[in-house]
Amino acid sequence: MNKTIKTIINVIPIFLVPLILERQKAKAHPDVQNVKNATIRTSKTVAHKTSAFTSHVKDKVVTNSIEIKETMMMRKRRHDYNKAMKQEADRQRELRPENVRKRGQKLQKENRNEISKMNKKLQKSIDKRHKEEQKDIDKRHKQLQKNMEKMQKYERKVGYTPHSLDQQTEIRGEKLEKQNKKEVQKMNKKLQKSIKKRHKAEEKAAQDRQKQLKKDMENSHKHDTKSSHHSTLDSNHHTNQEGAHRIKTLSELKTIEAQSGEKPYSHSPKTNQPTSKLSNHQHTTSGDDLDHASLFETHYQNMAQHIAETQHTDQDEALNRTSKNSVKKQER
Repeated sequence: MNKTIKTIINVIPIFLVPLILERQKAKAHPDVQNVKNATIRTSKTVAHKTSAFTSHVKDKVVTNSIEIKETMMMRKRRHDYNKAMKQEADRQRELRPENVRKRGQKLQKENRNEISKMNKKLQKSIDKRHKEEQKDIDKRHKQLQKNMEKMQKYERKVGYTPHSLDQQTEIRGEKLEKQNKKEVQKMNKKLQKSIKKRHKAEEKAAQDRQKQLKKDMENSHKHDTKSSHHSTLDSNHHTNQEGAHRIKTLSELKTIEAQSGEKPYSHSPKTNQPTSKLSNHQHTTSGDDLDHASLFETHYQNMAQHIAETQHTDQDEALNRTSKNSVKKQER
């Protein structure tokens, strides 16, 4: 074993030394050096170009991503704005008087349908309960008849025969019957009184609720008219100056008569021009009555027109409030 190792150690340098020397000579050859330098240069240029290309691509990706992000944000903001404007337009369209009235009619129709459905269900449940009660009553009657038949059979079996009651027991039974009738009448009277009292209390509560609702409607109408009063003040002043010959109310006529002692101008129906002033002594009683009658008629016509307009506006405002409340509930 040791001999083989020694021979290997002695023989290996003989083969390795010339190989190493040849390798060194090959490395020192100019062609090999040129190839080596060329590979180094190409590797450096490739690395430089790849780094430049990657940096360029990175910059392009960053800039494009920023632009895409900005465009997407812009589109999202535009979409949100258009959506909000559309919702606001739909809300304003819903708040128009004609749409409010239509929606109120639609809600009224839906409520009527729901009421009819609930009424049908209630009627079915009532009929079902009545049938069950009648069934129970019939069952009790049948059970009582069976019990009576059993008692009669038992009496016949025992030998008991029913006999007529004596006179004292009949008189006592009649007295008890009269007393029971009187007590029933008293209880019925008390019941009727309590029912009437309850009905009066319910009617009073309903009237109070109606009064409170009217007050709330009047307060809301006053608030709405007060807000629109400032905007219409100038136009009313202008129309009052143009219509100087309007028909005055009774209170104004009385104040004018008390201050001047003369009657105001009266308009002729044909020419619509103010006639000349006349003193109180020149007017007869019949003329005064005719003037007052015409003034009363015009005054009542104006009042009727005003009441009709206020009722129409109140109805529109009530419909607007109900529609707003329904819209708010739907949004919630």
